[in-house]
Amino acid sequence: MPSTASRVRLLVITCIALFMAMLDNLVIGVALPSIQQDFHAGMSDLQWFLNAYTLAFAVLLIPFSALGDRFGRKKIFLLGIVLFTIGSLASALSSSSIELSLSRALQGIGSAAIIPLSLTLVNAAFPPEKRAAAIGLWSGISGLGLSIGPLVGGIIINGAPWEMVFWINVPIGIVAVILGAMWLTESKGERKPLDLLGIVLLGASLFGIVFGLMRGNSEGWDSFTVWGSMAGGVILLLAFYYWERSRKQPFVQFAYFRNRNYSAYLSAGFWMNAGIFGAIFLLTLFLQQAQGYSALGAGVREMVWTVCTMICAPLAGLLVGRYGTKQILLFGLFLQIAAMLYFAFMIIGQGAVFPFGYMVPAMIAAGAGMGFSFTPLSHGILTSVPDHAAGEASGLSNASRELGGVFGVAISGLVFESGGAITSPDAFGDHLVPALFVLAGMLVMGFGSVAILIRRKHSQAMNDSSSAGTLMDTNN
Repeated sequence: MPSTASRVRLLVITCIALFMAMLDNLVIGVALPSIQQDFHAGMSDLQWFLNAYTLAFAVLLIPFSALGDRFGRKKIFLLGIVLFTIGSLASALSSSSIELSLSRALQGIGSAAIIPLSLTLVNAAFPPEKRAAAIGLWSGISGLGLSIGPLVGGIIINGAPWEMVFWINVPIGIVAVILGAMWLTESKGERKPLDLLGIVLLGASLFGIVFGLMRGNSEGWDSFTVWGSMAGGVILLLAFYYWERSRKQPFVQFAYFRNRNYSAYLSAGFWMNAGIFGAIFLLTLFLQQAQGYSALGAGVREMVWTVCTMICAPLAGLLVGRYGTKQILLFGLFLQIAAMLYFAFMIIGQGAVFPFGYMVPAMIAAGAGMGFSFTPLSHGILTSVPDHAAGEASGLSNASRELGGVFGVAISGLVFESGGAITSPDAFGDHLVPALFVLAGMLVMGFGSVAILIRRKHSQAMNDSSSAGTLMDTNN
């Protein structure tokens, strides 16, 4: 087991890289109106600026986890930082919507190596009795990146071109690579063959489904492009499933889905990210385009939400050991559901223009709910599989959550656009309300997954069976 000093160094480097990747999730949000103006971009383009990142991220999470186990986690982790930094540089130099979307995809590829391998490295470095607290710190840094993202973006956009939201990643990436090369030690996991056909089938299927959802309103739902893309995506997804079932060593272990906890945490992560990131996408536009705040004003106000996430994520790591993973996760999901419904009914009662103080309770509840959900989701996934499968489980968990974010942004944008033209702030609110109800419904799906599937208490025998390489139906 690594020494205390080496664990501290590992936490520093993994948290720097994680912070950089998480910062970019929301730092672009407040820049969207400026980018939209420069590129004359529509709602579909704005969605792609977010979804190009998350789609590439989600598809490659599992392959990069497998590559880390096979070729060395340090090597692939540092490669991810390099790719993310290059993607940030390319994004800053983009001159069109398609260039920015492709550059964002490169950032997503880098994040696909950074985020799961950072968690795998932390998980392997700490003994079981300290693991939940370490993962809580990991989640807290993730929350910090999210929390200051809107503020950093707002400060930059207030006094500089939008390109600076990407330039800021370049020095952080360079520092992270240097420190990682010096401080990290190499480790490997279970070696598996790389399933290139499976990766292509999964990536193409998800792209087809998301592309169809995002083009439906603009091209019409009877368009061949729309329904053909979605149908093709579904067919490729089925092909992926049957291809993986035929392999002796698939990169998605469907056998793990027989574990009720594993399936419940994956489902909860998918639906939570769908609901919450769809809401963040629309909230950013609402603050600027309906309520009239500047980019900096919107960024400062969004920090009410994200700071609560930063505070509650490490707190959840401590509470999981006392109250159980299931209980803390249900509490976090409940807060997020309440926030979406509060926000929707407030707009119904007040219209789209109201004092910001009216939004504060919903933003506190949503931010705290995210914080109380991230840590138990990560901890629950890792304690539901054998130790040797931690890297793969981490990759699949993050992939599921990111795909949820893609789905939530696509569906919320779809519902939002379906109301017709936006001619006033109140019209914006009228479009936003049904989207919020849909997003609340997604969060309810996540809540139900946990409440229904996870029933029994955590088995203390989990660690013994994990070391023997067996699957347990452990429950928290």
